[in-house]
Amino acid sequence: MIGDYNRNQPVKWGVLGTAGIAAGCTIPGMQKAENCELYAIAGRSIEKAESFKKRFGFQKAYQGYDALLADREVEAVYIPLPNDLHYEWVIKALKAHKHVLCEKPIAMNESELRRMFHTAKENGVILMEAFAYLHSPFISRLKSVIADGEIGQIDYIDTAFLTQGYSSDFRLHKEQGGGIYDVGCYCTSMILSLIDAPIQYIKADAELDHTGVDHMASVMIGFADGSRASFHAGMNLGTDTCDRYDRLFIHGSNGYIRSDVEYNEEGTLSFDVTVKNEHGERITRTETVTAGSNYALELEQMNACIRGKAQPHITEEFSIKNMRLLDRILDAAGYTESRREFILSNGVAIPAVGFGSYRSTENGSQTITDALSVGYRYIDTAAFYQNEEEIGKAIAESGIPREELFLCSKVWPTDLGYENTLTAVAESCKKLRTDYLDMYLIHWPKCNADDTDWLEKVQQSWKAMEELYVQGKIRVIGVSNFLPHHLRPLLDTATIRPFVDQLELHVGYMQEYALSYLKENGILPQAWSPLGRARLLNDSEITKIAAKYDCTNAQLLLRYLNQRGISVIPKSSSRERMLENLDIFRFMISSDDMSYLSCLSERGWSGEHPDIK
Repeated sequence: MIGDYNRNQPVKWGVLGTAGIAAGCTIPGMQKAENCELYAIAGRSIEKAESFKKRFGFQKAYQGYDALLADREVEAVYIPLPNDLHYEWVIKALKAHKHVLCEKPIAMNESELRRMFHTAKENGVILMEAFAYLHSPFISRLKSVIADGEIGQIDYIDTAFLTQGYSSDFRLHKEQGGGIYDVGCYCTSMILSLIDAPIQYIKADAELDHTGVDHMASVMIGFADGSRASFHAGMNLGTDTCDRYDRLFIHGSNGYIRSDVEYNEEGTLSFDVTVKNEHGERITRTETVTAGSNYALELEQMNACIRGKAQPHITEEFSIKNMRLLDRILDAAGYTESRREFILSNGVAIPAVGFGSYRSTENGSQTITDALSVGYRYIDTAAFYQNEEEIGKAIAESGIPREELFLCSKVWPTDLGYENTLTAVAESCKKLRTDYLDMYLIHWPKCNADDTDWLEKVQQSWKAMEELYVQGKIRVIGVSNFLPHHLRPLLDTATIRPFVDQLELHVGYMQEYALSYLKENGILPQAWSPLGRARLLNDSEITKIAAKYDCTNAQLLLRYLNQRGISVIPKSSSRERMLENLDIFRFMISSDDMSYLSCLSERGWSGEHPDIK
């Protein structure tokens, strides 16, 4: 679209929604910004849209967001909708070939965000997250003082964004992400804009209300370069007023910076710089910056990008890094008990519920066809299952685009070794009628209890899998049935660590030590036999708990694993039960019942063990 307009012509903006941040911040910024034309406003009611048109001087008012997106004159849209609506309307706007500036946080998780940027690229338009404060000359001056080396190397950052009077605010609902997401994103983005190093650990605690929404949270982050950061965020500091408490402290090897400037504040702003002189005395000076509208600066930068004069200041890489950090913080705070997909450290999304295909094609490919038709997009198989050809046939006949599917296969222990694994992957791809696999696992570490050279064969297979991962032939590499004593020697030699370990996990057989080890090492646990080989479907103890939630035993068992952060791959030949196994997100198991289920005596174990198999 850039080629359709003069590089100096104002950009015609549309606004999807009449939210307070639009009225109080971004639209006034549009009025002040250069090369910015207030062209169209859309609201859920035409009366609200017309009032904004009259108040701010828009040329057109629309009832409904689709109507605005259909206007070919609109070049770019600003989206200030509730957080959980961002994904839907950003995607629609991008597909309508509109450039998009979306209010922070731009998505509800990293998977959504990656799809947004992919859609932007497909449609040749620009997408940027609206962190207006990062455009401020105050931030630029702060960074320049740090870049000059005046306070030395950063070793600690502490910041806060605490506000109050929001006890009934719509953002304090689970679907909106709560306080960590809505205001904590300022703190995380500040920290990540100042420290560029891999994250080693995250510790978080939050005050949760009866609905599970965080009111206040404290977070500590450790980085690979030895630096650390902490922040406090929340929307219920008090209830008497809407006052805020913001702060920023940056400690370096030779000094520190203090600031009480609010995020997004304008006017005459200052921060104190304290350093030690040659006598070891602390010398403090005050840096003063005059800052106009951050929102106007943000719009001018976006306009320059649209006209081909600049690149987005808030990049895709930065937004993804910030979103990934937020996801991990919510996990650490115990906030995200409901995952429809799990995001690995390389950004690949794994559906939370997949379809296990062991013994599912004994009568042909119909079971796989049924699974795909009811909504499964993750199919788990293995060379040992001898059904890859039937799965490939069902997928080809389904008409579902390959990129919408997640296919996993595995190498059997008798085929371990470098060359054997390369051959096994190629054979699986051929049978599944695909050029790549989404995930490939080493099925078992050993052939049997007497397999003394298992580690050497595993290491050779892993080397082959690492090469295929780098080549893009496999998107995720991992293991299956590996316990900590199998993983430790593999991790000692691996260049790429396993992303996933698929274990037998279910109520009555949770392998808690293994789960703890996987969590410590950032490896996603996946549950095969999540229903205990169907032995738990008539268990009286489980039936008693399931009745409280008006769900089947299978749904309770799968939901339990989901709330513990475990991906599941149940199998069934019945369409009705396939649908039931997908429908596990409409209820939440209480903490007391989670504890009860975790403490049930051993039951449902298959009897298989990787060392005595």
